[in-house]
Amino acid sequence: MEIVRLICFAVATTLLIKLFTKSAAYGSEISIFIRLVASIILLTFIATQLRTVIEIIYDLAARIRMDNIYLNIVLKVVGIAYLAEFGYQLCKDASEDAIGSAVQFAGKVMIFVVAAPVIFALIEMITNLL
Repeated sequence: MEIVRLICFAVATTLLIKLFTKSAAYGSEISIFIRLVASIILLTFIATQLRTVIEIIYDLAARIRMDNIYLNIVLKVVGIAYLAEFGYQLCKDASEDAIGSAVQFAGKVMIFVVAAPVIFALIEMITNLL
């Protein structure tokens, strides 16, 4: 079971971070480094799992004859949202909330940029109906 390994890794990492935070002179710096490495490892694991999910979504979209352009936009928006949240959480863990907020805002702007063609097409369709 992959989830059991994931949880064990997360718990071990958390204990290691707590151990370093309370001990050595450079404990907080080492803890931040451990958080970063653990987050990258977890993100890599998640990315491999997401590949399967994306393949299933494309298969379902092909069955209902959904245009891949719209599906790609939806997947990009979801990916940007998850990555922006991940970046924000990393910054928050490092006590850099201002940088994390900037990452969140950048994610929102990028979502609008990616979704803009769909929004404009929808507005054009509505104005043509009127």
